[in-house]
Amino acid sequence: MDAKGLVAKIAKLIVNPTITLLFGLAILYFVWGLVQYIRGADQSAERSKGAQHMMWGIIGIFIMVSAIAILKAFRQSIFGA
Repeated sequence: MDAKGLVAKIAKLIVNPTITLLFGLAILYFVWGLVQYIRGADQSAERSKGAQHMMWGIIGIFIMVSAIAILKAFRQSIFGA
């Protein structure tokens, strides 16, 4: 097995499922913050807590999208495909 095949196999079996799992968790965290924000609409502390969870969820989503883009750029620059 050459280096290209090894990197492709590692990406397929380890990296992609991990990124997908973390991306899903970030979305769930954002949705949980949205639920908290709506549920605590009349309490400023609960709204603030929900808004903070939504912010961290968005940051997590951004990190996962960035990781996907960085890995794609790495594979294209090293292996040309």
